[in-house]
Amino acid sequence: YECKLCLTIHSNEGNYLAHTQGKRHQTNIARRAAKDAHDMGALPGVAPTIQKPLKPKAPRIGRPGYRVTKQMDPDTKQRSLLFLIDYPEIEEGLQPRHRFMS
Repeated sequence: YECKLCLTIHSNEGNYLAHTQGKRHQTNIARRAAKDAHDMGALPGVAPTIQKPLKPKAPRIGRPGYRVTKQMDPDTKQRSLLFLIDYPEIEEGLQPRHRFMS
């Protein structure tokens, strides 16, 4: 199976179908649509109708600084990590989003 848009060859139908749902193929479809719209806009009397989607404006927090300290409880002998994170440009009362990953 061959995708003529992306110029890729796939060994089976499942792989080809997975490719058509993938990021590379979708970006190539978007690129082709933008090119077609631009070409249509080049004709006299036809205005392009593609608008850029508005991205939500994220609050600025600056480049975060951090310090990691290893600790040990003398009574229970448990080890722990203390993360101190500094956001230099964060606005008053703004809570930054965070996620802990293993």
